Amino acid sequence: MDNLFDNGKIAVAIRSARAAAGWNQQEFADRMGVAKSTVARIETLEMAAKGDFLIKAMRLFREAGVEVDLHSAGGLSLQISDQTVAAAVDALQDETKRRTDRKPSNADTPLKKQNW
Repeated sequence: MDNLFDNGKIAVAIRSARAAAGWNQQEFADRMGVAKSTVARIETLEMAAKGDFLIKAMRLFREAGVEVDLHSAGGLSLQISDQTVAAAVDALQDETKRRTDRKPSNADTPLKKQNW
């Protein structure tokens, strides 16, 4: 594999795992102890993730219930725990996190909230 492909795989893994954990770039950067611009540059292939960054990111993702396998035979594999999925559903249903310009219509009636 060439270096660009490997870096692209890491960028996709970080972006996907971060989203699965429910973190925006700033939240992830805060957890990592880096600037948001560092996360953005890695996710857009403007720079490569260093080893210490990748190790810490994989640990944080694992703690958040997201397992990342960069060496999966089929490409890239993410395993997201049921607890992490339930937390994401709760966050998506949180009306306080909706855009202020987004007003629910009859067609936008949210799904019934479940107790996980």
